[in-house]
Amino acid sequence: MDKSKTKNYKSYDSTVLEALFLKYKVSKYYIRQCINGTVQGIKPDNIKKDYVMMEKANRDAAFNLVRKTL
Repeated sequence: MDKSKTKNYKSYDSTVLEALFLKYKVSKYYIRQCINGTVQGIKPDNIKKDYVMMEKANRDAAFNLVRKTL
């Protein structure tokens, strides 16, 4: 019997979660719910937009650093 995990969980960038936690003063659980789409409203929409923007900026910065060192 294969005891493999059946549910795949999405992992979120911890540095971006920490930044959103400091910016909005809400729990990280609530931030993850906002990004996931479980919570509806204006504030969750803003959190989701900020997460996407911050994640892209973080990824681009890391990519540029790798490109500079090669």
